[in-house]
Amino acid sequence: MLESRVMLLSDYAQKYVEKGRKASEKKGFWGNMIGGVGGSKASERKLTAGLGDELQPGELAAEDFAPFCRIDDRTIYIKKNASECWVAIVEDDALWDLSEWGEDYCFITRFLAEVYFMITRDDFHIDDDERTVFQALAGCIEATGEEIIDARNLVYWTLLDNVVEDEVITDEEHETLARIRKELELDEKNVKDLHQKIIEDYYSITCKFSEDGEPDPDQIENIKEMAARLGVTVKF
Repeated sequence: MLESRVMLLSDYAQKYVEKGRKASEKKGFWGNMIGGVGGSKASERKLTAGLGDELQPGELAAEDFAPFCRIDDRTIYIKKNASECWVAIVEDDALWDLSEWGEDYCFITRFLAEVYFMITRDDFHIDDDERTVFQALAGCIEATGEEIIDARNLVYWTLLDNVVEDEVITDEEHETLARIRKELELDEKNVKDLHQKIIEDYYSITCKFSEDGEPDPDQIENIKEMAARLGVTVKF
């Protein structure tokens, strides 16, 4: 029997799945994550952050890090006590440097978004084994509903940013974005806000790097076409 590419590595990790299982089955995956796994607020928030590359993987156990889950060739380790929660990721016998991901809210949203990309790879669909690991990690780091929402938005924003980079949204990219929105269970208002922001940000960046502070006519036309494909109204 083939071993799953995504799996929890301890009974300690498994206990964080139970809360998610008790959430309403009438909701979709993200609805359960936000309303069930994620708390309404972080009470007495632990310092939550990622380890840099100052240790070697073989030194993690001595520093009280325990293996939590495996995603392909990456193993995620957790060190948690009454006041702190630290995360380490090992790949190919080397530690990822997570020191620039920030702390608490900044770290949690970035970490969950990165884990979602790791777990789903390029199909963005999350199956039973994958959702088990994702729920357990979110529960362990005590992510709030708001942090889970923002992590989900960050996933979509990252994909949007990649799509608009060349100033053209192809039919295939347009269809892919629609499929991803469905997987992420994004509501229309959320999508509209993200689309509006990506177009406004792209326009601002284009102005910043233009010699006269204004995009050239071709760039303006490209941005307008992207806005139209994303259902955004522009006034420039």
